Amino acid sequence: MTGGLDSIATANLGIAQATVATLGTVMIIGLGFLQRPSRASLLWSLAFVVAMVSTWVSLAGEALGNEPVRRIGLGVLLGAPALIWSGFRARRRVAALPWIAAAVSVLSALALWLGSHTEMYNLIFRVDFFIASIFAGLTLLEIRRSPDRHERLVIPLVLVSASFVLLALFILIAGLFQPSGSLEELSFVRLLNTLGMLIYLVCATVTLLFFTTVSPVGAETAASWPQFTVTASDRLARARAAGETSWAMLVVRLDDPDDIRAAAGEALFGEIVERFEHTVRASFPAEADMGREGRGRVAVLVSRPGPVLREHVSRMLREITELDAAQPMAVQLSASVGWASADVVGYDFDTLLAHAQQASEDASDSGGDRWQRVGA
Repeated sequence: MTGGLDSIATANLGIAQATVATLGTVMIIGLGFLQRPSRASLLWSLAFVVAMVSTWVSLAGEALGNEPVRRIGLGVLLGAPALIWSGFRARRRVAALPWIAAAVSVLSALALWLGSHTEMYNLIFRVDFFIASIFAGLTLLEIRRSPDRHERLVIPLVLVSASFVLLALFILIAGLFQPSGSLEELSFVRLLNTLGMLIYLVCATVTLLFFTTVSPVGAETAASWPQFTVTASDRLARARAAGETSWAMLVVRLDDPDDIRAAAGEALFGEIVERFEHTVRASFPAEADMGREGRGRVAVLVSRPGPVLREHVSRMLREITELDAAQPMAVQLSASVGWASADVVGYDFDTLLAHAQQASEDASDSGGDRWQRVGA
């Protein structure tokens, strides 16, 4: 009786999974790829196409009582997380490696098909699920490298990817102690797998729609942050060799972005961020290097004496508070600046940036509309 209930629950979840995959495919392609075509949005669209087709194939196999077809569909589905990972790599302008996703789909489907009538099928299924989760973990690493990783709509994919890894690890470890397993245990694992993939697809849809439609850190800006890190690292290395002591890293962040978004709405918030970034760019010399970490966060590497740079920062903060004059809101615009000097912190880019980020957070926690200098 319990097995029958599990089968019904799994079938219902499978229908829900197929529906979500279909809707996600329509939205990612229609709202994402067609509106802002890029290699990343193409790979993400393919991931949802794979999820949609494989889920319907699996459901067809279930309805026809054709177990090999159902398992082939399930195996193909496990390649979708690898395509999502490939999309993030493409967004970062490194080798996307989409062939890995194809290999995962083909090998998983083949393994599940060949192992259908063996005692090791239970373990094969768990191993395949764990391999798929590895790419969910790699997606987490790519998100950490993304300049807009601080955005709140990134959180769903971060949480579900971490949960995916933990669930797959738990399922694999449990299977190692009993490789063959009973029919009831396999049904329960299938239920967990179907539920997990359903939640994964929902969260991936939310976050990837943000990356492809809302975030200004798309193809153009995503390329600028890696370019900024390379250029800034090179400048700092040459400054250290030349003994130049006037270099500083500034991290400028808009205060209370969530409150501003809530008060202004998403569309107006985007305009405010654009004006904020324009003000930051206009406040520093043309030779300053700048990179956008995300909406409302700009890193600046500049070479100027302390008193001169202080004037630039003070004028910029004053101009930012005047940005909302044309559009009154309940929340006053302001910014916080973290200031880390190379002669104090060192010339390593990552270290300098980390100190400037922490200083900007401290300035914001202290009330905002101010700058804080490391070591001052």
